[in-house]
Amino acid sequence: MDEPIYRMLGLCMKAGRLLSGNEQVSEGLKKGQGVLLIVTEDSSPRTKDEYIKAAERYHISSKIFGEKERLGQALGKGVRTAALITDKGFGRAIAEKIDHRKS
Repeated sequence: MDEPIYRMLGLCMKAGRLLSGNEQVSEGLKKGQGVLLIVTEDSSPRTKDEYIKAAERYHISSKIFGEKERLGQALGKGVRTAALITDKGFGRAIAEKIDHRKS
């Protein structure tokens, strides 16, 4: 059920419209580059809280989705706790898919 979302995240990464890893995500948030922040469900409560507060501070929407290991695999990277989407079209489509899966 989550596989289409992971595939879309991988496509977003290949298109160069996604930042991942703590440094890239933090810098992207500070520069206001993102449109959607994704934080994994299995991140520590402290990590989730820090990322979500940073996104709110820079007026970037956020979603809790997925698992660290699967996110990393989808992006062709190691374990990732967060990803910042920088493209409005991808951001909107991924947010809709995440919201739709919950209903």
